[in-house]
Amino acid sequence: MLSKILFTVASALFFPKEIFAVEWILQSQAPEKNPDYKAVVQFAEDVKKMTNSRLTIKTYSGDAKNKKAKGGGLYSAVKNNRVQMVVGWPNWWHNVNSAWNALQSGPYGHMNLDSSMMWFFVGKGTEFANKLSEPDGILWRPAWWAGMELGLLTKKGINSLADLKNKIVRIGPGIPNETLKKAAPGVRTNTIPSAGIGRAFASGNLHGIEWTVPSATYAMGFHEKEKGGADHIIVPAVWQPSVLGDFLINKKAFESLSPDIQAILETAMKAFALTTTLSGKVQDMEALENFQKNGVSVSTWSEDDLKTWHKEANNVYDKHKRKSKEFKEIFEDKMSFKKKYQEYYKTHGSYEN
Repeated sequence: MLSKILFTVASALFFPKEIFAVEWILQSQAPEKNPDYKAVVQFAEDVKKMTNSRLTIKTYSGDAKNKKAKGGGLYSAVKNNRVQMVVGWPNWWHNVNSAWNALQSGPYGHMNLDSSMMWFFVGKGTEFANKLSEPDGILWRPAWWAGMELGLLTKKGINSLADLKNKIVRIGPGIPNETLKKAAPGVRTNTIPSAGIGRAFASGNLHGIEWTVPSATYAMGFHEKEKGGADHIIVPAVWQPSVLGDFLINKKAFESLSPDIQAILETAMKAFALTTTLSGKVQDMEALENFQKNGVSVSTWSEDDLKTWHKEANNVYDKHKRKSKEFKEIFEDKMSFKKKYQEYYKTHGSYEN
């Protein structure tokens, strides 16, 4: 008995508290079927192994019945420590500060994965993001690069911006949403979460669906008859050409961990970014082929439509730059980096074509 008491006292004095398992909650925006949620589950398993169970992370999908928060509410959930981690999208936090819109890749932003990765990992992207999040007690890290989204999923007959007049389109919040409304006068937009999209499309309450990348969209089954039977895709996904997911981490929870567990978590997040990005793009190639095998046709925006997208995107960016000094600083640094990237790759880029 005495030895047990001495061991307990010694443990409390000499061993960090994390040697006794700490449990975190991670809320993802992704539905359970999406590949990026499966990657989140694997991330939690890896962290548990690497910390020898000193840190366990319980994950919730975006469509879980017992989810802790959804949409823009994920930000306040991690701020108030109702969850310790979140995987979402920077533009979802635009109601907290419009400058978050500058971090996501909106129309004609970063057009390549590697350009965006360089800016966040080596350039000032992550530094800018933490300036926005840390006043709310949140640490920010890049999660993964979905890259070019699938496009606008519709029924045949919708082939242009003009065809969207008086139609309802599901599209995410922020600058992509604003730009579409400017580019297609008369369109109505809806930011309905994942769980309700299929029902709304099948019932005719939605006429177009923007939903992340090919693999995740294919997994949602919007092309299946019972979910509306979408049979057409308009590409490219001008609104988000190199879309970025992000980690939000409660700062106090992170700082309460021992230095070695902090380092493990940081390394695991970087590994998640790399492996999820690369495996995701391979799955996207396969998914696009599967869409076409299932009779879903693909068309492109016309040159005139693309010019309209570009013009209206610049108008929206100019509006945000006038309204927010933070947005302006972030956006201009990002575009300056993109310019350097483009200049370098004029002579040192791909030559396959």
